[in-house]
Amino acid sequence: MITIDFSIVAEIICVLILIVVLNSKLYQPIRRILRERREKMNAIEAEAVKFEDRIKSLVEDYERKLREARLAGKAEFEKLKEEAKQLEQKLLEESMKEAEAKREELMSQLTSQIDAARKELQAKAESFAVEIAQKLLGRAV
Repeated sequence: MITIDFSIVAEIICVLILIVVLNSKLYQPIRRILRERREKMNAIEAEAVKFEDRIKSLVEDYERKLREARLAGKAEFEKLKEEAKQLEQKLLEESMKEAEAKREELMSQLTSQIDAARKELQAKAESFAVEIAQKLLGRAV
């Protein structure tokens, strides 16, 4: 059986003193440490979110600049390709003109050589005819 006497009051006082001492020496420091840890974790999470946002913006900026550089490179390539095509056409036209001029020059040289050979042969044709006639007839003509 339980009897209520002075010792129970002493036990209650001891438990209350123990609660006060444990609260001040153990529970409050633990709660303070947990609160500080929670605050640090929240600060770290906020900083991590800020870094992630910064990284996302940097990646987007990099990708945008890369797209712009590719477009600029493609435009420059097309421009150079068109310039090369025009240069090729110009060189081809110049080559054709040179070839035509050379052909005309060679044709005129050939024509002049043919005319010279024809005149020379016509000049010698009479003497050849006389020579052939003399050989065929066997006498001087």
